[in-house]
Amino acid sequence: MLLLEILLPAVVVGAIAYLIIRSYLNYEEGRQALEIEKSKQDIIFPVRMQAYERITLLLERITPESLIRRVLKTNTSARLFQSDLIAIIRSEYEHNISQQVYVSANTWSMVKTATEETIRLVNITGSKLPPSATASDLAEQILHITSQVSKFPTQVALEQVKKEFSQYFLKSTT
Repeated sequence: MLLLEILLPAVVVGAIAYLIIRSYLNYEEGRQALEIEKSKQDIIFPVRMQAYERITLLLERITPESLIRRVLKTNTSARLFQSDLIAIIRSEYEHNISQQVYVSANTWSMVKTATEETIRLVNITGSKLPPSATASDLAEQILHITSQVSKFPTQVALEQVKKEFSQYFLKSTT
């Protein structure tokens, strides 16, 4: 009986100590996990925000109107202008291809489609012009075609980028 009187309080004290220590360790583990997550977010947040900015810039730069305004040299041939436009579009895209890591697959797919459709527009329009056509002729035809489209793929992709950005970064506080 004496052994039971000594062992029972020791077991109870040991069990209580175990529960307190286990609870404290779980709390500390959770706190450290939250700190690590916050640290990750402090690093990822600005990089991800910059990715959306860069993709927006890419889409704006490859929009036919913007592209033509920046690149048009009226004293060149349509063929040379066409190849310049294609090279610039591809260069812009390749320069920003790593940004796909920071956006959804759907959004990146729309950016890729917008790039491909812009290249296709330039190539199809250029192929319909006679060999004697000038860069101004090609620019005029591209602008004419884009004016007939309600939303060019770069606009559709840009809307998706803005929508996704607002979902991640501009969450409503209501």
